[in-house]
Amino acid sequence: MEKAEATPAQSWDAPNPSHVVAAVKLVDPITLQGQPIPERPWRVDGWVPDLQVTMLNGDGGIGKTMLAQQLLTAAATGTQWIGLDVKPAKAMGFFCEDDDDELTIRQSKINESMGLDWADLENLAWQSRVGEDNALADFDRETWALRESDFYRSVLRTAMDYGAQLVVLDSLHDFYTANENDRSLARSFIGMLRRIAIAIDGAVLVTCHPSRAGRSDGSGESGSTAWSNAVRSRLYFRNPNDDDDPDARELTSMKVNYGPRGRCVPLKWEAGVFVPPFAPTGAVAAMERRNCETIFLELLDRLAAEGRPVSAKLRASNYAPKAMAKVPKGDRQGFVKKDFERAMESLFADKMINVGTYKDQSRHDREGIFRSAPGEAE
Repeated sequence: MEKAEATPAQSWDAPNPSHVVAAVKLVDPITLQGQPIPERPWRVDGWVPDLQVTMLNGDGGIGKTMLAQQLLTAAATGTQWIGLDVKPAKAMGFFCEDDDDELTIRQSKINESMGLDWADLENLAWQSRVGEDNALADFDRETWALRESDFYRSVLRTAMDYGAQLVVLDSLHDFYTANENDRSLARSFIGMLRRIAIAIDGAVLVTCHPSRAGRSDGSGESGSTAWSNAVRSRLYFRNPNDDDDPDARELTSMKVNYGPRGRCVPLKWEAGVFVPPFAPTGAVAAMERRNCETIFLELLDRLAAEGRPVSAKLRASNYAPKAMAKVPKGDRQGFVKKDFERAMESLFADKMINVGTYKDQSRHDREGIFRSAPGEAE
């Protein structure tokens, strides 16, 4: 009997039993000659990149949930966040530690601080997840890997249906239930969150508690260093001197792959929100007020020319400060509703503007704001 020839062992149930290998597609830089260089996308320039995951570390009770809620509001209303410019976007948050009443109370403080009405928040949505199963990933013990949970798919579907380009997840230990010290699983989970950021063409920010070591060494890191390594931006929110000033805070960029690290924004807990501690005073404040009054008059003329007269009545749908706060940020130089309200009162006091009547589309008389005629302001 002839001896059978040995054949190499082969797993016929493998995805590629014939071992067909495709060539890797490379970028030929010569083809880039003369092509426009894409700009790096940011949600908050130098702090929160788009298409990426940002981690916001902070001790329990330090106020990172409020800080994240202020970021959502700034994005949704096209205003600044703690003095930083934010690219406008629809924004949504999932909060696992605060119920609906608490989130409403906090939002009312933000509205008051920013001079916003509830009607101004048409691009903002949130959900309290207290008491719910919030795991975004399930740990498969057969493959020792993470797989997307039903809740993950719900978050992604909801964000895409809403058109959100900023999603806040508060906080990590509620959404991630596997071993936080496992480097492979940590990177895999951040990869899952990044898929959300790419799908919505925006940013994902997740809040997180630092580990004991992260608190003691001042890095704010949480668990395995894989968490910090996996995200493109990591921010640390803390009280720099709680013995001297319990209301003091600072936000530090501990890691920003696409920008300088180590930048710090000092903040103050005031009237239920976090604000920069140094508001303009004296001559600087006076210059800002005059500048806002100039912008108010320019926008008054522009809206009138567009057939959109504005009113001085607070409850009117065309209330002037509210209408002006909705124009593109560059055109209003970053001023918000509260700024325009102060400017309007000052302009009325100086008799630079007055109330007159105009005809609406139904030919009915309506009250509106008009520039005063030459000589009336004297």
